[in-house]
Amino acid sequence: MDKAQTDRMSEAPATPQEERAARHLRMLARAAEIQMEIMEATRTEAVEAPQPGADYCKRIAVVAKSLRQTLLLEDKFANHRDERRKAAAKRESAQEDWHDLRVKLAMLAAAYEVSEDDEEVDRRVAEVCERVERPEVAELIAASRPEVAVAALCRRWGFPPQVERWLEMADEAMEHYGFIPPEDGDDDDPEDPPEPRPAAPGRRRPKPPDTG
Repeated sequence: MDKAQTDRMSEAPATPQEERAARHLRMLARAAEIQMEIMEATRTEAVEAPQPGADYCKRIAVVAKSLRQTLLLEDKFANHRDERRKAAAKRESAQEDWHDLRVKLAMLAAAYEVSEDDEEVDRRVAEVCERVERPEVAELIAASRPEVAVAALCRRWGFPPQVERWLEMADEAMEHYGFIPPEDGDDDDPEDPPEPRPAAPGRRRPKPPDTG
């Protein structure tokens, strides 16, 4: 991971899952502090003002066991958060590496979804495949963020401006064909790819563009 990707991760707003994980980590850290305070108070009482019949060793052992469990849980939460961040960075890097393909697949998804039958699917897909190779379109895609490029091409080609939906469908296709890792960070075995979902009745999924 390069410095630019690290900076983007640190500057990006936290997701609800990350905010919840951070809150849990703060709670666990505070719980560990309280347990340490209890152990210190117990030691002070045992040394300076011992109470008759009090088993201070047992009391400290109980708190120490609870503290160990708290620290283990805190470590588990921290590691899980780090793994999620690494997976998100890996996915973002792959999306950038295949930026052009992602935009093209998003536009193919839009073309497919607005088509009423196989004949229209074939016509619209052929049009998209031809248009995305035009120099002015290729330049727009290369110079723009995916959201901007897809929105502009939707306006230009008369597709519904459902940018997020088209990009999500593109990401699903890229995951399926192994161009980017899954969002959950668990890479599928390339020798055993997932079964494709069936197309809607009356239409067939267009083939992905030839990436050469």
